[in-house]
Amino acid sequence: MTQPAAVVPVIPPLEVSGVTEADRRLAATLASQVSLQHSLSAVDVQSAEDLYARHPGESELRDLLAVVLISASRQERAARHTAQAASYLRRAAALRPEDTTARLALLDLLLQTADWSGAEAAARDTLALEPRNADALQGLAYALYRQDRNREAAEVLQDALEVRPYNPTALWLSARLRKGMSDESGMTEQHLSHFNVRYDGEAHEDVGREILRVLERHYATLVQTFDQEPAATIPVILFTRQGYYDASGAPAWSGGEFDGTDGRIRVPVMGLTSSLTPQMDETLIHELTHAFIHDRSRGLAPREIHEGLAQYMEGHRIATELTPQQITALASGRIGGPAGFYLGALSFVEHLMSLRGQGGINDVLRGMQETGNVDEAFRRVYGQDYSSTRSAWRERLRQQYGG
Repeated sequence: MTQPAAVVPVIPPLEVSGVTEADRRLAATLASQVSLQHSLSAVDVQSAEDLYARHPGESELRDLLAVVLISASRQERAARHTAQAASYLRRAAALRPEDTTARLALLDLLLQTADWSGAEAAARDTLALEPRNADALQGLAYALYRQDRNREAAEVLQDALEVRPYNPTALWLSARLRKGMSDESGMTEQHLSHFNVRYDGEAHEDVGREILRVLERHYATLVQTFDQEPAATIPVILFTRQGYYDASGAPAWSGGEFDGTDGRIRVPVMGLTSSLTPQMDETLIHELTHAFIHDRSRGLAPREIHEGLAQYMEGHRIATELTPQQITALASGRIGGPAGFYLGALSFVEHLMSLRGQGGINDVLRGMQETGNVDEAFRRVYGQDYSSTRSAWRERLRQQYGG
């Protein structure tokens, strides 16, 4: 979704008694600032509030305040001040209970910041005014999808496509929903506070219970490590091996997958018993780490950070994974393919840990969320952008291990 354009009201000369010439000039100035897309400060917002408070019966001044708030929210959103942006939009919506402009902007903001329950509420608020608003229907469908309420999402998305049949985003989401529901058809489901786990009924009942137990243990570890808890329940889908590859499209060497689009963890469990293998235990914390990173960075963390941290949380370290000769080969770039990428990602994360520890990692992930910019987040924490930080790591690796 894109933010709807605010309608700038025309402020006519106010002839009502009690409106001073100074207030007329202030109204005209504020309207001009909005119309010309000039910056609006918190002082400007307060001026518009005060102006309306002095003349609460003037609908023109009410509308002016609403568009000042919407325009100011755009600036706050661009600056990643999402809480203030949301506050302005809620105030604007309250001022104009018959209008959807602020409500749609709030829906878009909450979807971007992964506030799925808040986005659901904003979408329903909009639909109460315009039941066939395609943007609100699509936003509601995605918010429901991310809350693992797939049948509800599919029904709402069908309504959205009836209103706007050739919407590429809605068509893509509809296809994903249908495929996911088909892949998971007939599965048994268990719910805990942090997870919805689905699996092939009695065939995997014992392993399903054990995986839930292990997931809860790893969840507690990651909450402590990242100093943050994901807002949404995490769906975990346990497939037969072939079912996993059909559902995820993952490469043959993959032992699990976290999908940032739908928030699901998919894992193949063919042949497992209630006693999980060490490999499955590692897979679960690996994929769950991806879910935490995605949530903390609002989906902005680069793949190297994702894969390096996921391996690090498994307990892998370059010094124990590779011989000195292999580390030299890695430092000189002679290990290619997926192995080279994953080992390089692990080494890079170890480098970041050596600079600022886990606190620095948490700060840079939070910085991505707050700034919406990977380079800015790295400059905040490590003093240089992402590419320069990686270059410094490569140079340090070469100096330590030659090649």
